[in-house]
This record gives sequence, structure tokens and C-alpha cells, in this order.
Amino acid sequence: MIAAPLNDAPLGAPVFESISQDPKFSFYWHCHDFPAPLARWNYHPEYELHLIRYSQGHCFVGDYIGRFAPGNLVLVGPNIPHAWFSDPDEARPLIEGRDVVLQFKGEWLEHMMVLCPELNCLSPLIEDSARGVEFSGEEAARCSELLIKMGEQDNAGRLLSMLAILRSLSQSDYRTLSGRGYGPGASSVSSAQVDAVLRYIHDHFHEALRMSTLAARHGMSPSGFSRFFKQATGDTFVAFLRRIRIGHACRLLLEGRHSIADICFQVGYNNLSNFNRHFREQKGMTPSQYQHEAMGSVSKRARRIA
Repeated sequence: MIAAPLNDAPLGAPVFESISQDPKFSFYWHCHDFPAPLARWNYHPEYELHLIRYSQGHCFVGDYIGRFAPGNLVLVGPNIPHAWFSDPDEARPLIEGRDVVLQFKGEWLEHMMVLCPELNCLSPLIEDSARGVEFSGEEAARCSELLIKMGEQDNAGRLLSMLAILRSLSQSDYRTLSGRGYGPGASSVSSAQVDAVLRYIHDHFHEALRMSTLAARHGMSPSGFSRFFKQATGDTFVAFLRRIRIGHACRLLLEGRHSIADICFQVGYNNLSNFNRHFREQKGMTPSQYQHEAMGSVSKRARRIA
């Protein structure tokens, strides 16, 4: 992935994704590749159910930062900024059909729930989507398959599938992503700017990144950039970068192909003691304990399946 130049983003011009929904339809279903104009840090007044089919990388929803992999299924509420950035892959610069997206207006769903009280079972899920929710388990996997198959259905079939998906997801295992104190106020800053900054951090987090360097690239003073970044992400630059690095370290630990010292330097640390300290602060355990626990959980699941 090639990061967009930071100074290409217009200062102070709020940008949001305009959903081109045909008035003949209740919702908008589509697929897109990565990189693509739609694959950016954006927000919109519609609800969005987002499925990643291919690749892995970093997921941003409000003030949440995490790793994603194929099968990642997330429901994002109105005006919550979000983005999925895949890890760079020289062998596959274009990931075709990476995303399957379903977007719908809150007013439509509210009217449906008034007309059909049976749909009130969706209320807790819709309320939780204000923080972004990530689904897991067999029910989520079945809904992901149905979401993909909607592309082959006629209009009435898609409507029935959508209602079936929402009902199933309301009963599936899920977790909220953003913090309780997070609000959509981040949308008051330039989405194009935030997108450019996040892409740059995603591509260069393993390097010696400095806030002063990013501020200069963005035509801002360090203090101005600090305020901008805090407003946009709900976090400081240093804490945000640390979360990105530790999250990537967790994936490398699960792979089990590198030593902890190698992982420390691969994710951008030049000091093993700092890496261990920051890892413990975020995960509540050392890297070796994390790896041991994770590997033990995988072994237990494998024995149950066998």
C-alpha cells in the first residue's frame, strides 16, 4: 500500500463519505477492493455492516485500534469514524473484493421496527453499534456467508437476507470496540487529513516515527498537530503509536516464528526493556506469558475439535 502524501489533504475541510443509495432501495450493498477511494478513514450518517474477506491489517473504529484478519465482521453506528488498512504486500498490491459492505439509514430501520414490533429484538445491538461492535462465533460466520451471497440475490431476496442477518447478529457473540466516553465529535476534523496520517502510521510504525516529523509533513506545529490528533482519534500520538506496535507484536507472537527480541525491533522498539514494559502495561502480562497463554488456548481448541 502506498501512503497518500499528507499535504494533499485540505486543511479544515471536513470530508465524509456520501452514500449513493438509490431511493428505490432500502439499503446499499457493495464490494470494493483495497486500496480504493472508499477504503479510508471516514464517517457517514448510515449504519454500516463491514466484512473483510481477504488480508490482515489494522482496524480503526472510533478510539479503538486492533488487528483484523479474514472474516472480521463489524457493525458501525452513524457518524463513527472507521477504517481498515491492510498490511503492505508487494506480491499483491491490489486486494480485489476485500470488503463486503452493507449500509442502511437509521430512519429506515426505526420505521421497520414501528411497523414490525417483532424487530425490537434488534434494539440492544443497534444501541451498542454507537461504539462499534465486532462479531465472533459460528453465527457470525454464517451471517458473513449470507452477506456475501446477497450479491447474487434479487432485490426482494436481499431484503429478506438483510433482516435475517440483523436478527442472527443480535443473538450472536459480539463485543463493543470504542470506549464509553467516545463520541462522534471526531468528525469535525478533516477526514482526509486523519486518513492520510493513519495510513502513514500504519505503513511506518516499525520505523523511528516522531510527532514533530509528522507535524512538519502536515504543515502544522507540533502543538497544533497534537491537538488535531487527539481530537481525531481520542488518543495522544505516543499512546496511539504504542498501541499499534503492541498489537502487531501480538500477531507476531502468535505466529511463533520469531524470538521476542526480534519482534521488539520489528515493531519499532530499539530497547527490549521498554518493549516489555509497554507490553505489560497494555496486556497485563509479559510477551512470553502472552505467547504461552495464547498457544495453550489454541492447543485446547485443537484437542476439542479432534
